[in-house]
Amino acid sequence: MSEIETQKDKPETLTEVVQRFAEAYEKREAGIGDFHDDEGKLKPDVDHEQYDEHVHEAWADSHGDLGVLLEELKPFLPGLHV
Repeated sequence: MSEIETQKDKPETLTEVVQRFAEAYEKREAGIGDFHDDEGKLKPDVDHEQYDEHVHEAWADSHGDLGVLLEELKPFLPGLHV
């Protein structure tokens, strides 16, 4: 059995679960940040419709991730009632 197959059989640690979701969140935030200048204002050449669509999709993805994260945390927090 390869190392990758062995890792798939091994359950993730709490740290790995949280890190996976944190990385996804950071990636989405960076994508939103690409529309802003160094002062945090929208760049002058930004298409506002494209920006709004991107922000909405990022929010929807993060919202979906939250539900999945809560489910994935349950084995680590047996007293959690969500």
